[in-house]
Amino acid sequence: MVRVSYQFRHPKGDDLYTPMTPEVYGLLEQMYHEWENNWRLVAWKGDIRLKVLRKLRQGQVKAVSMKRLDRLITGTGVGDLRDFPWFTADDLVAMGIWKSPWYVAGDRRFKRKAQGLPPSNETPEG
Repeated sequence: MVRVSYQFRHPKGDDLYTPMTPEVYGLLEQMYHEWENNWRLVAWKGDIRLKVLRKLRQGQVKAVSMKRLDRLITGTGVGDLRDFPWFTADDLVAMGIWKSPWYVAGDRRFKRKAQGLPPSNETPEG
């Protein structure tokens, strides 16, 4: 039987992210001042929930996705996506900003992979 090595991808691997830097916080402040010093207006124009915007402002989020920041920038008309460096989820894990994801060990597919066996729908080569 041939041992197969499996590569897991990060669950948030479909988008690009930028870390929450002083530049991102500055952009949020610019949006706030542009829209009459009202966070509710910024959230409404940026098509984002006020609760999510609050978490961004308070630093409870370590990185913001390109999709979310694009909605904010497009809706408010303040800023540019090209002003920020963009990274994949795996890059953020490598930089130590995010923790590596944990996979459920009790799941039959992952248990077979941990034992070096192919998933049940694949046949071993040999």
